[in-house]
Amino acid sequence: MTRRPFSGWRIVGIGSLCYGFGISPMYYGWGLFLPEMQQDLGLNDAQSGLVFSVFSYIYHLLGPVVGIVMARLGIRSVMGFGAAVGVLAFWLMSRADSFADCVFAYGVLGGIAIGFGTILPAQTLASNWFVRSRSRAIALVLGGGAVVGFGVSTYFAPGILRVADWRTGWLIISGISALVAVAAVLFIRGTPEKVGQQPDGSSTSGDAGPEERSGPSGLGEWTAPLALRTPQFYVLVGLSIAYGVPWGIITVFGRVHLQSLGFTLVMAGAILGVRVLASLFGRFSGSMGDFMPPQRLLGIVLVMEGVGCALLLVAKTAVLAYLAMVLIGLGFGAAYVCIPVVYSAFYGRRAFGTTVGTRFAITGAISPSTPFLAGMLSDWSGSHLLTLSILSGLCLVGSVVAFGLRAPALGARPISSVATG
Repeated sequence: MTRRPFSGWRIVGIGSLCYGFGISPMYYGWGLFLPEMQQDLGLNDAQSGLVFSVFSYIYHLLGPVVGIVMARLGIRSVMGFGAAVGVLAFWLMSRADSFADCVFAYGVLGGIAIGFGTILPAQTLASNWFVRSRSRAIALVLGGGAVVGFGVSTYFAPGILRVADWRTGWLIISGISALVAVAAVLFIRGTPEKVGQQPDGSSTSGDAGPEERSGPSGLGEWTAPLALRTPQFYVLVGLSIAYGVPWGIITVFGRVHLQSLGFTLVMAGAILGVRVLASLFGRFSGSMGDFMPPQRLLGIVLVMEGVGCALLLVAKTAVLAYLAMVLIGLGFGAAYVCIPVVYSAFYGRRAFGTTVGTRFAITGAISPSTPFLAGMLSDWSGSHLLTLSILSGLCLVGSVVAFGLRAPALGARPISSVATG
């Protein structure tokens, strides 16, 4: 019998497209359309940050729910549902007339869309299909967000604002979400077992690595309750906050800050686009986690992100602004890949969705409030300089913690193996 070619890289490639077009237009569109929306709708910085905070709260707090639903219904159904909600969310955004409309359309419905349709399902898809090449697979699937994000920041949003308005932009994003929903339902397969294959293309389950046979310690399988008993889980939650908060705040207020430094709309869009493009290379460099301890790599890239935030404080020339954004993009992109890789390496493939979903919920209690707080600091101080100083320190402290992180031991007592569902 002819052996069927391994489908993992093709599935992850499709997942990368669904992830990129599912998250980037909606995520980056808010900050890029923000000055025009503020003028038309009368929003101040605090209100603008609060909308994005609600959006972030929703998709973070949905993490455990998404993990449970994926386990029962599969990744394909979850991604399709999320993209379908996005269709409604961004159609309503194109018709928004008030702060309350933005909170409901972008904050609530958009948060549901991104929570079910993008981050956790994409990471779980790559983790399900690969063990030995896990870092490279996660880098590939998450790299789609950087590629599409670069296009959105550099070409799509500035182009829309030149020929139409922000409402047209959100209407187009609604149509993109519809295409993503169709692609996810038609082409995504959540696990290799569903098509009679094994992770990394192994011909039989016996060819799988030690992690697949008996868990990281050789004594059993990690579960989310066991992971929650380890201090490493909470350290990784803190490091998720350290690398993620700067990216979210710059996404919301980056254009406003750059224009306050004297850059034009076109120049600010190009600089922010370089940030997203640099994050693509950062995500691919995150694949180095297959060849070195991913937590050590995380420490290195947090230093880069912290230095980039510090440079953005004084970036009054194009050279400094581009350099700051390159460092921030490289640092964030690599950290974005390193965090799920560390979780998967520490706690195993089968516990990945629930474990990372729980991490999402915990970070969701802290991280989403930061754009709102940054907006309040800006309204109080008249600039974002204080915020950037805090962000730089947060990344540099996180790097020190990451360098000292070690994998947890599963324990001395054997634990019953978890059957593949």
